[in-house]
Amino acid sequence: MLEDPITVRLCRAEDLPALHARELHPSARVAQKHFDRQAGGNYFFAVAWRGEEPLGSGVLECDPDRDLCPELKNLWVYPESRRQGAARALTTFLEQQAADLGFVEVFLKVNPENEAAIPMYIGLDYSPTGDHAVTTYEWVDADGVTHDTAQRDAIYRKSLLTR
Repeated sequence: MLEDPITVRLCRAEDLPALHARELHPSARVAQKHFDRQAGGNYFFAVAWRGEEPLGSGVLECDPDRDLCPELKNLWVYPESRRQGAARALTTFLEQQAADLGFVEVFLKVNPENEAAIPMYIGLDYSPTGDHAVTTYEWVDADGVTHDTAQRDAIYRKSLLTR
């Protein structure tokens, strides 16, 4: 029997319970926060699915007041769903959103020590720009307490003109 194909769509309100159930720290309500930002515009929260099962999600932020615009961010595939094409499906979907808005390139930031993500992004045709940015990340500890951590990230870009 063949597996269902991977589909990607913008997050809908009815998707939130399934996403919330998969959150490492449910009190952080990360999916809800992304969904709420999507409603404000210039923010696309996409979810990859196989049948009724979420595989992961990602965001494209298109805020013209930000240094990197548009920026692919928060790409996350659940560990058991990795290496099945979900990251590629999510990035392709979000890159199409950017192209539809008239953008000719997409940026992302990644920790230079993230040994798993960098080869994946290079395999998705992102190239390092040589630039870096200090990014403050919000994270939630095991007790549900929110923290901020600053990190120096490498900036990558992908041209949408050569697709």
